[in-house]
Amino acid sequence: MSGHDDVPDWAPRTPPETGDPDVPYTFLGASYPGGVPSASGPAGGPRAGGAPGGAAARDPFDAFERPDRPSRPPGPAHAAARPGRKGPCRPPRRIGGILLGPLAGAVALVLVTGAGAYALTSAGDGCSDEDALTISVAAAPDIAPAVVRAAERFNDDRNEIAGRCARALVRPADPAAVATLLSGKGVAGVAEKPDVWIPDSSLWTKLVEGSRRAGAAGDLTGLGGMASTPIVLAMPSGLATRLRDLGAPAQPSWKELLAAAGTAANAEQGPSAPADGAIPPRLFRLRVPDPDGTATGMGTLLLADALLSGDPQGQAGFTGVVRTIREGVAVSVKAGFAAFGQEPGERYPVALAPEQAVFGHNARRPRQSAVAVYPAEGTIYLDHPVTVLSGDPAKLDAGRLLRKELASGATRGDVHRLGFRTPDGAAPAAFSGRTGLSRSAPKAVPPVPAAEVGRTMQQWAQLSLSIRMLSIIDISGSMDRKIAPGATRLQSTIRTAQNGLSLLPDDSELGQWVFSTELEGERDWRELVSVGPLAERLGSATRRQLVLSAFARTRVKEDGGTGLYETAIAAFDHMKRTYKPEYVNSILLWTDGRNQDREGPSLPETLDHIRRAYDPERPVQINMFGIGDGVDVDELRQIARATNGDAYVAQTPGQVQALFLKALSQRVCEPDC
Repeated sequence: MSGHDDVPDWAPRTPPETGDPDVPYTFLGASYPGGVPSASGPAGGPRAGGAPGGAAARDPFDAFERPDRPSRPPGPAHAAARPGRKGPCRPPRRIGGILLGPLAGAVALVLVTGAGAYALTSAGDGCSDEDALTISVAAAPDIAPAVVRAAERFNDDRNEIAGRCARALVRPADPAAVATLLSGKGVAGVAEKPDVWIPDSSLWTKLVEGSRRAGAAGDLTGLGGMASTPIVLAMPSGLATRLRDLGAPAQPSWKELLAAAGTAANAEQGPSAPADGAIPPRLFRLRVPDPDGTATGMGTLLLADALLSGDPQGQAGFTGVVRTIREGVAVSVKAGFAAFGQEPGERYPVALAPEQAVFGHNARRPRQSAVAVYPAEGTIYLDHPVTVLSGDPAKLDAGRLLRKELASGATRGDVHRLGFRTPDGAAPAAFSGRTGLSRSAPKAVPPVPAAEVGRTMQQWAQLSLSIRMLSIIDISGSMDRKIAPGATRLQSTIRTAQNGLSLLPDDSELGQWVFSTELEGERDWRELVSVGPLAERLGSATRRQLVLSAFARTRVKEDGGTGLYETAIAAFDHMKRTYKPEYVNSILLWTDGRNQDREGPSLPETLDHIRRAYDPERPVQINMFGIGDGVDVDELRQIARATNGDAYVAQTPGQVQALFLKALSQRVCEPDC
């Protein structure tokens, strides 16, 4: 850094590639990766033309504008001549020794972004309110500054459509809010459908297309992307140095990275990584922006789904990835970088983020810069598609004309200044190893069909619901038999249950029973820990601690039989009676045999009871785990499938682990299996 300005040493100080003196410096990060904050900073007065509905729009600080930029003359002559465009670039002005440079512009723009629409109709642009054809444009906040600039040029050109002067009115808008409106799911910050929509990713438009069966989406005319940025793994520069010293490849695989970010259990049960990988397990603590509100989070799920396609255990692996993501959900892209400057503790923070957000983070001169890691298998690009939503032919024509300006050389320069790649993958000149970014475009994974986007997001919605689960472990005498050298059936079951417990967040509810025959008088089952929140304190310990303690004390009942049917009925009735609609209510029953309680109900009586009691509006799902070679899988499956669950049989400890995650993923289709 120099001693008198706020421009990083690595920032290009040469004139922009376009040679346009109206943009004399490289813009460093007006994009706000976390979305649009509330308008709390200074803003100018209203422009002529105002915002729709008569409300004057506040004049945002133009982060690309020179402080002494003269106003443009009106009319088509100005649009053609534009005096001074061939002259030399003037440097940014200094006031009191402080550079009025890009970072100051970035901050000012962010502060006013939420203030309302940008009314991009200068006082002399020749388009009056009475005769102008106005198209409203909703642009993702990260790309909005470049869209504003393009709309200014579009308005200055006074394009005519059907004898009317066309103008564009740009408003930053959260893509998730627009998608909610267009899908007919309500209003979440955007109340009126724009004529042109530029979200950060076509994943949003595909979600909206998927809602057409409800008649909510309407017409979407895609005109192509205006900027691109790949989803990367952003890590603190100190961690990147450590991995390089460990001999990790410059482009590790997603599988290695996800395994290194996994929890104690799903690090082994998600996408498998090479056993001799240079990245230690559980090295990372992954932060992923909320998939419900960000394209980055949505894209991460789709990447995981694509990686696991064709894997026989793909659904179980996807469940493990979802649990890892849910453990580290961040409210926004920007929030994922929050811990980079802190002491890492046992696990380093890493963030799934757009490459452009890494650029913006580093441009703000943080305590610790970020490095973008580009995984070997490729990634998903956020493509910022230009989409016309209006069915009005004139507005469609206006949208197409605006699209031409959004593809112009001037806009490409603006896109680069914001830290984006152009649609063809060309990177800004500022990208280099010194800035933590690569100029080479990473491989793009194949486009995801709209139906696949909707399916994956439905899986996320169901898998990310909090679990309310009753775990029941068979402690009959046969559970003391070996399933592997040094491990009995009971020990393997308890080890898997312990790992499963680590997957569950504190807002999950769990209870623990054991069963055999005649454990409590004539009753075949015993409650060890009641069902309730894992974080709830029961005396001096939390429920999570009590469950772990119960596991440690669990022993087989010598000569005990398997009271399977009576226990299944009692557990189902208990979970139905205490049902909570905000949770997935389920039972996991572990056993190594078949029913041996001749004094209890029969299989037909058990099935009849459960089928009559099952309520699809308040579903309780039973999943059965058979361990060893003495299991009657048919009777287990009949009981489980009466509740849309299933039965699984494992012969080895490794199979027990894998089938546990598969059982968790079974709830994806609930209650419509």
